Amino acid sequence: MPSDDKETLDSTTLAGELHAHLPLDVLLRDRIHYGCGGNVKEGWLNVDGFDGSYPYESIPKEKRERIVYMDLARKHPFDTGAFSFGYSEHMLEHLDQAESLIYLSEVYRTLEFGGVLRLCFPGLSGVLKRHYRESDFEGAQTGREEAFNMWHHKHFYCFESLKLVGDHLGFREVYEVLHGESEYEPFQGIETRPSKEDGFELLVEMVK
Repeated sequence: MPSDDKETLDSTTLAGELHAHLPLDVLLRDRIHYGCGGNVKEGWLNVDGFDGSYPYESIPKEKRERIVYMDLARKHPFDTGAFSFGYSEHMLEHLDQAESLIYLSEVYRTLEFGGVLRLCFPGLSGVLKRHYRESDFEGAQTGREEAFNMWHHKHFYCFESLKLVGDHLGFREVYEVLHGESEYEPFQGIETRPSKEDGFELLVEMVK
């Protein structure tokens, strides 16, 4: 917990529900980590909405105190142009298409001009290859159980569909990147999950 002589702000002021009491210099950072779960990153504002795939109560107390609760599929409680960098790892697939359009629109709004969003998520091509192994009803049922139900996943983008959305929202650049690699220092080596060489994951950066 912050010391008494350091200015603090309850996360309820930002998101309407008290899950943290953090120093202003933490809440007002220019780097935001979306859907952090238990992966609390130093130097970032860590936010999460928590759901059945990762209940709030499953996070250790010392980490919960450093996470701001917010629903990523609603209007984000931040000023326009508040952030220079945004990041999420295996979060996008937990939003359905309509929710993800709200999320990406709000990310665009709250990034400064030249700000960058980096996304790491299972791509549709990799999901089909890994989980939809038979082209019949049984194969599709198995795929739904393995790819969707088991992990509370709702929707998978391919690069082309995500670029279509990014271009429409106004991102100036949308491009694929390699695991742990980026021209932007905050994203270098940022992924916590090991690299998968089978093309299952997509890693994309979007520049406003």
